[in-house]
Amino acid sequence: MCLPPNSAVSAAVQARPLHDDQGTPDAVATKLHKGTVDSIVVDADDPEPDDSFFRTLLDKMPDGVFVAQNYRFVFANAALPRMLGYTHEEFVGLPFAAVIPPEFLDLWTERFRARIGEGEEPPNTYEVRFLCKGGGRTLPIELNANRLLFGGQRSVLGIVRDISSRKRTQEALRESEERFRGSFEQAAVGMAMVDLDGHFLSVNPKLCDILDYPASALHALTFQQITHPDDLEADVELMNGVLRGDHATYTMEKRYLRSDGSARWALLTVSLMRDADGTPSHFISVVEDIHERRMAQTALADSELRHRLLMHNLHAGLLICTPDARITYGNPEVSRMLRTDPKAVIGKSIPELGCTFRDEHGSPLSLDNDLIQRVRHSGRELTDMVASIQCADNLPPVWALVHAYPEFDTSRRFSRIVLMFIDITDRKRLEAELLADRQMKAAALDAMTSHVAVLDRKGVIVETNASWGRFAERGGYGDGRSFNGVNYLDVLANVTGPDETFAKAAHEGIKAVMAGRSPLFQMDYPCHCPSERQWFAMKVTPMDAQRERVLVSHENITSIKLAEEAIRILANTDALTGLANRRHFLETAEDEFARAQRYNTPLAVLMADLDFFKAINDRYGHAGGDTVLRHFAITLSSLLRDSDSAGRVGGEEFAVLLPHTALDGAQAFAERLMDCIASTPPDIDGTLAPYTVSIGISEFGPGSKDFSALLRCADDALYRAKHNGRNRYEVLTAQDCERPAGG
Repeated sequence: MCLPPNSAVSAAVQARPLHDDQGTPDAVATKLHKGTVDSIVVDADDPEPDDSFFRTLLDKMPDGVFVAQNYRFVFANAALPRMLGYTHEEFVGLPFAAVIPPEFLDLWTERFRARIGEGEEPPNTYEVRFLCKGGGRTLPIELNANRLLFGGQRSVLGIVRDISSRKRTQEALRESEERFRGSFEQAAVGMAMVDLDGHFLSVNPKLCDILDYPASALHALTFQQITHPDDLEADVELMNGVLRGDHATYTMEKRYLRSDGSARWALLTVSLMRDADGTPSHFISVVEDIHERRMAQTALADSELRHRLLMHNLHAGLLICTPDARITYGNPEVSRMLRTDPKAVIGKSIPELGCTFRDEHGSPLSLDNDLIQRVRHSGRELTDMVASIQCADNLPPVWALVHAYPEFDTSRRFSRIVLMFIDITDRKRLEAELLADRQMKAAALDAMTSHVAVLDRKGVIVETNASWGRFAERGGYGDGRSFNGVNYLDVLANVTGPDETFAKAAHEGIKAVMAGRSPLFQMDYPCHCPSERQWFAMKVTPMDAQRERVLVSHENITSIKLAEEAIRILANTDALTGLANRRHFLETAEDEFARAQRYNTPLAVLMADLDFFKAINDRYGHAGGDTVLRHFAITLSSLLRDSDSAGRVGGEEFAVLLPHTALDGAQAFAERLMDCIASTPPDIDGTLAPYTVSIGISEFGPGSKDFSALLRCADDALYRAKHNGRNRYEVLTAQDCERPAGG
């Protein structure tokens, strides 16, 4: 976007200085402050539009244009003051300090002096910020600046583009990629870790693609070996500057040598990583492929377009048409967008360009309602129309923001129609990528078997997945209800009944994650219904560092819980009889004994042993013996109360615990057990197999020190029953069983 002083077509004013020696504005200064250019010199052989057209064109431009002299802004088109909140009269004449933020003012002034001096110009394209009127906010801009001879003085011509929308879009994309696709391997740009000597430590697939090397080959190379010789010295010097601490990072455009020997332009950004003690460890390099852009820039720089009028350097494409819709001028940018030679558009109508124009919704613009015809028929300006331009089936469309307006001669007749196309393809691509990100996230959520809901900071459901909806349908919500907009925290806070405890815990857990008091929250909870028993695992995690969103998932863990329950039963149960095994019975007994001690309540213990069990095994075999053991267990279980416990503590030995039962109750229980065994002998292969049992009974009393002593006392009573003839019970109290220490 530059206009050299020796251009064949110059838009500079070749006149007097802006002020005379006494500082009185002369005619040229007056015209500049009024926004009019004193003169435009046009090559007689180049049939370009007249001066008023250029003035109108400048004021129609969405980009700002200024001329600066003597550290002030002495000329501006309509767009620049509007960007910054000034009127044209307020802006023209302002000093740099009124528009340039303090942190940029020294650098701005230094570059201004260099640009109006002799010798090589500084770089002409920058991204900086301008102060808006009042100084309350700044506006990010892209500035293109060049030397200009204006009013007989060395001046600076600047073209200003508002890039705040692009910055916001880029920031939104960066945040999205940081949340869902920011990993090293999936980065959309090349990335590498490089040691302090330049060896590649790690590279991502994108970098391999840019450089056309496999990762294994890059690991054997240094960046110096694949850097173009003309760019190597600058790269190494910048790297050494980072190591010296001159700057934290550096960015440069450089050429890489690919595996086939060709050069590839890239935008390189390098940051130095340090160990915890501050020692430099390695570099992080980010490589963006800008080859196509650089090739286009090189082609533009090598062409005659650099030496044409200001509008040749506009970022916007430009077409000028006669009243009968024939194109008389097209600038290079519109030729790029239409993918045609600039001269090829002259004399053609819009339909003859061979391109398909579609509106934002994809509908083609008809021949009688295309961009030119709309302005012709209405006679009014067409602004901010989004359209796509498809020039070939095998090429992607170009998206443009279209501005079209009519121009009239002094008789108010159509003289020409001007169309401006601002390329918004990158913006549309970013919007499409953001949409794709959202769709990918939704697809990922729907693919999860867990029931998932996304909550905002207030606890309102903003999104649910398909599993959530299917579970809701099974729960009776068959109307396709999405639950979006429901405050999940309020729902939990109003739960009553048996689920209230779990709901309260979930409510507090979600609040803790939202407030940053906890990195995550997990909880298992039952969700039983009359037809089935179910358990779920609830997990709450933040979706972003600011915790603007949290993800709540409910995973069905019923099979795990049922398996755990089965394992617990197996671990606590005797496999043959179904009674408690010895370990579980003793654990239960210890608890009951402690309870009897604490509350001084009765507790009786019975030890039972099947009489002559070896003879049963010898006669009926081990299978028959197992049948007898199961028969005894079933008979015993049928007599137990809910508070009673029984367990198999040996081969044919069983123990019974009777809480809140004194000796007389225990004796009655023993008699009932013996009667039931005698009256219902088991059947083994069609033959009744009667058997008897001997029982020892003991009771918790003042002399009972622990349950093991009480159990030994019952065992001693069992021994006495065996000794006294079997098929009977005997009773021993704690006092009866006292033995000398070590006995």
